[in-house]
Amino acid sequence: MNVQTIFWMDAFLYLMLHAAIWYGLARFRSPVVVMWSVSGILSALSLCVMGSRGWLSTDVVVVVGLFLMAAGNWGRQVALRSLNGPASPMWLCASGGANVAFLALSYGLQFSGSPESTIMLVFYVFYAFNCLEYFFAGKRIALTHDKKGADSVMWAGLILSVTLGVKALAMMAGVGAEDLYEHSWDHALVFIGQFTAIMLLCVGFMQIFVDQDHRRKIATEQQLAREQEQAALSFQHAQDLSALLTEREEIIRQLTLSNKSAGMGALVASFAHELNQPLTANLLHAELLQAKLEEAQRERSTPNLAFLTQVANAVVHDTQRAADIIRKLRNLFRMSKGEYTALKLNEVVQEVLDLVQSKMKDANIGCTVDWDPHLRVHGDATQLQQVVLNLLNNAIDALTESGCDKPELRISGKALGDQLHLEVEDNGPGIAPERAEDVFNLFKTSKSQGMGVGLWLSRSIVEMHGGRLTFQSEPGLRTVFTLRLPLLNETMLG
Repeated sequence: MNVQTIFWMDAFLYLMLHAAIWYGLARFRSPVVVMWSVSGILSALSLCVMGSRGWLSTDVVVVVGLFLMAAGNWGRQVALRSLNGPASPMWLCASGGANVAFLALSYGLQFSGSPESTIMLVFYVFYAFNCLEYFFAGKRIALTHDKKGADSVMWAGLILSVTLGVKALAMMAGVGAEDLYEHSWDHALVFIGQFTAIMLLCVGFMQIFVDQDHRRKIATEQQLAREQEQAALSFQHAQDLSALLTEREEIIRQLTLSNKSAGMGALVASFAHELNQPLTANLLHAELLQAKLEEAQRERSTPNLAFLTQVANAVVHDTQRAADIIRKLRNLFRMSKGEYTALKLNEVVQEVLDLVQSKMKDANIGCTVDWDPHLRVHGDATQLQQVVLNLLNNAIDALTESGCDKPELRISGKALGDQLHLEVEDNGPGIAPERAEDVFNLFKTSKSQGMGVGLWLSRSIVEMHGGRLTFQSEPGLRTVFTLRLPLLNETMLG
């Protein structure tokens, strides 16, 4: 069998192996597979050209054959590098530059009339060193991929480098063939090395690529399992959080009722006085009616109906007044259901203000109200009444204890941007700087009989409504508590 036939057999082996890889791994649609397969086909074409001397000119064999060989070999090396991600620009430049330098030297020798043996020697020396890249690529791949595939690539690199190196040394020692088609032991060694190495390279590449896909699938499944576990944990946490929030809301509702009871205790005397007025008036009017009716009965005369009607109307008016006071008390003490509705906050404030009027009157506290009656918020009326009651009670207590000459309470409500600002201001003694940090803390109070719940509860309620409760104080001058709540989209009622 002549050497040209062996070139063609070698080319056929290259073509079949790389075409099989392309077909077998086509389902992955990987550019690395395409690069590897196309590079192998280029190498097969190179061997066809090198085996066609006599049919093609020597210049064509050297120029085209060496170019296709360099392109195919470099393409496979780039494909192996790309298995661990894109090849680095530095390596691409270095390896590409080495191939260009090899081609330039070979073409220079060919067209300068150098003997064929010199060009062959340059070829074998260059590829003896160049094919070591397969060995080092296999070592790198073994760190992250299938070890069997990486070992195949390493052995292929060693076989190529050793056989090509032996061929180069034989030529330099004068014991190797100097003609491309000469029958010799060193040519046989190179072809055997080529056959063995290319099969090891292709098998190794397939093992590495399939292992990479398998690892990717396992990683995807593990990631999916982690995400499912995380989703289950998130769902459980959401349920736990929902239960905690529900429990928190229930605690706040219970505390609201308890705090109302504590806060209203200070207003009992005022409520008794407030209720006593219409009840006393009703008693007097009833006694007057009774006396007039008895007088008419004794004198056998007709009662003065106009006068009796006037007295009856007064009784109805005072009864309605007493009923209104009781209704406001019931509204304030009712248990919050946590139902949010559209509210005119000025009506909420006014109901609470009516309940503390007697207390302010007894303490000789002046009150100024500046309110836009059209502003609306979305909230729970009972809970917001509790906030307002706490703020007003605290302000009244501060003014009562301060002993200032002209105690004043100012309540204002206005829209600033998309928020409603409710301010409760008093000209009492203010809050000492050392107490400022504890104002909203639970169980912190400066009152001898206070529980330290009111302002903490008020802030919790306001935050549940998406708002904020803050304060500013100038000791000896004033204290302003500001309640900020989101306004409804349509803030102005017609």
